[in-house]
Amino acid sequence: MTRSPVVLLLTLASLSLLLSGCQTKTKHEMPPLRVSLVSISTRPMTHYEGFLGTVTPLQTATLVPQTSGILQSVQFTEGSMVEKGQILFTIDPAQMQASLAQAQAKLVADQATARYNRNIVEQDQPLAEKDFITRQSFDQAVSQAQAATAQVQADQAALRQARLNLSYTRITAPISGRIGLAQVKAGNLVIANQTQLATINQIAPITVNFSIPQDLLSAARRAQQQAIPLSINDEKGGTVLAQGKLTFIDNSVSAGTATIRLQATVPNTNLGLWPGQYVQVQMPVQQVAQATVLPVGAVQQGSSGPFVYVVQGGKAVDKPVQVLWESGADAVVQGVDKRIRVIFPLPARLYPGAKVELTGTPAATGSHTGQERKSA
Repeated sequence: MTRSPVVLLLTLASLSLLLSGCQTKTKHEMPPLRVSLVSISTRPMTHYEGFLGTVTPLQTATLVPQTSGILQSVQFTEGSMVEKGQILFTIDPAQMQASLAQAQAKLVADQATARYNRNIVEQDQPLAEKDFITRQSFDQAVSQAQAATAQVQADQAALRQARLNLSYTRITAPISGRIGLAQVKAGNLVIANQTQLATINQIAPITVNFSIPQDLLSAARRAQQQAIPLSINDEKGGTVLAQGKLTFIDNSVSAGTATIRLQATVPNTNLGLWPGQYVQVQMPVQQVAQATVLPVGAVQQGSSGPFVYVVQGGKAVDKPVQVLWESGADAVVQGVDKRIRVIFPLPARLYPGAKVELTGTPAATGSHTGQERKSA
């Protein structure tokens, strides 16, 4: 039977549409994602928590003159390191030098008077014994000699005070450290025990003060007893500035805040810490002898919580995990079988149920995917 041209055209159009649909379906079918697997490791891990702290000088000395006068010179560079005993300021010593010379002259004069009175006593003693002079005259000579000796002792004390006052005109550093700005410039009058000249902070070593919740007291005591190094980071916690050790735990918990004050001591040989600076102290709060560790990048966040991907039946399957803490590139987890291997790194288009094949393995064999299904 002969077909009409119209029927033949309709048949050809149907075949064309069918072939086009098949080609489109084949074109949009996604190939399996190639993935790699990593094993879960088990090793000792320590959990560090960051606490905001303040850098405090180990010692602070405020320089105040002990004698009044005109400030003659400033003998240091502001902001520099100074050594204990180094001369920093000089007060005009002219007045103190004059007082010293006066005290020395008075001592010499009174020493001469004392020698004269002693000689009188030595001369009058045999005369008094033979009653050539009255006893009253001899006692008077003895009294004058004793008074002259006492006056010499007073002059010697005054001389020592005059020398001490002269030494006060040279103001030296009581501690080693970094000195700040000179509060008074040369040529100004300074008043004894009143005018503040400058401040010195000892910054090597230096201390860091911080507080922790009271429930971490046992962790702090353990860190102090074991001398565990504490990492001192910048305020944001991103850069390590120094290493220190916990050296002080306060003897009571603050009733108002339920916290306890701690202090870490840092050698600060590189001067990485500065007085008044805010830092973050990394203190160990938990230690696990056999922790389950995964790469941080292998853990994903879902609507039901964190999870990892494993391979089962040639597909990616999500497994829930509980993250205890993160440390750098490691995540300490629990609630996952330590024998399984997880997908890492994660492809960009990975999702639960996506078809996957292990790197270097043909998708048709399925040998590795079967093995992962068994281990999972």
